[in-house]
Amino acid sequence: MGIHVHLAELMVLVTLPLSAQTTPASAPTLLGQGWGVDHVGVGVRDLAQAQHDYEQLGFKVGKGGHFPGGLSNCAVQLQNNSYLELLSVSGSTPVGYDSEIADFVKKHEGAVFLGINVSSAKAAVDYLKTRNFDVYGPDPGSIMKEGETTLPPPMWYTVSVADKPAAGKKGITIPIFWIEYVSTERQEKRRAAGLMDHPNTAMGIRAVWFAVHDTEAQLRTLRDAGLEDGEFREAKFLSAHGREVKAGQGVLLLLESSDKNGLLTKFLSAHDEDIIGLSIEVADLGKARELSESRMGSKLDIYKGFYGPSFLLPPEVTHGVWLEMFQAAEHLH
Repeated sequence: MGIHVHLAELMVLVTLPLSAQTTPASAPTLLGQGWGVDHVGVGVRDLAQAQHDYEQLGFKVGKGGHFPGGLSNCAVQLQNNSYLELLSVSGSTPVGYDSEIADFVKKHEGAVFLGINVSSAKAAVDYLKTRNFDVYGPDPGSIMKEGETTLPPPMWYTVSVADKPAAGKKGITIPIFWIEYVSTERQEKRRAAGLMDHPNTAMGIRAVWFAVHDTEAQLRTLRDAGLEDGEFREAKFLSAHGREVKAGQGVLLLLESSDKNGLLTKFLSAHDEDIIGLSIEVADLGKARELSESRMGSKLDIYKGFYGPSFLLPPEVTHGVWLEMFQAAEHLH
């Protein structure tokens, strides 16, 4: 199933720099001054186990909180302000969007959405509406710490587009949304506490891979939303090819199948057009590989990836998502 965020009841408790909610973006673009690719949510069945497994891979996993609808989270926060959000159902009767996550993880663990940072949620709504998209938001959201039962004031505002739009309107079928954060305080505290300094030297999310049926159709929609095409790519191990879409500091990589018997085709047979993988930049590929090999108990091959020398972690290790770790060619010693 595809996960589409229509409610702002769910994001990680980190907060990041932005313009005020009522201040329009300074440039006539969807992102404004936002940094683009922000965070990927990964639905898991056992949050404590997932946290342990990611720590074994060399990530620091920060303490999370819980949402009114029944979800709990924790996060891997990275130097460039992107992060991985691990999510699980903590209540017996999840409601709203949280119930969609619950339904997803009953079938399989894996990535459920990509949040894209914008400097103004209000400006993003206006921008998308002028392009005839069926838009939700801005919706306020926040999270409760352990022991809390009352939501604090809004920590972020989210904007999403209907996957099944009203007649005459445009929609977006891949699971993405836009987010504006309200404060820098938690982010700066986490940075100062060293929570972004990972043993595996992870620095940030560069690419989020989407499995799609028709790359060109998705490209047309994202162009209509104001995003620009990037490089052509081929992912041979997935038997897939496609195109990047630029989103600030990162890209959306749209991949369609090149082989009806390939891994991407098999993924689409069990999912909607969902996230199948990620590329994460590290400062030291050797350290990242050593920790990953220790966790897996086997050797990992280095290959020439899209962004530099890389190795690949399979979904069995990462709770449902292919995870490529790479060292940028310009940073090699």
